[in-house]
Amino acid sequence: MKQFTSDQFNWKNGIGTAELSSLLGMTESFSRFTIKSTRTNHTRTYELDTQSPGYEDGWDGEFKQYTDNLFDGTKVIIWNY
Repeated sequence: MKQFTSDQFNWKNGIGTAELSSLLGMTESFSRFTIKSTRTNHTRTYELDTQSPGYEDGWDGEFKQYTDNLFDGTKVIIWNY
């Protein structure tokens, strides 16, 4: 499973965003990963958000949206460039 740190994402209102190329340096597909908070040292597991509008259409290939399934509104969006 891929592991990232929170400082690799831009966070605003509980939504973290990053570009795939900046995370991995290449294009790669994954459905689950963890993010370790640099502030609290806690780790959360994120997976593809299959309940999100646009999932069925693959978000038009522009990005993928992930959730931690804790229903606290935290999401991660990884742009495909």
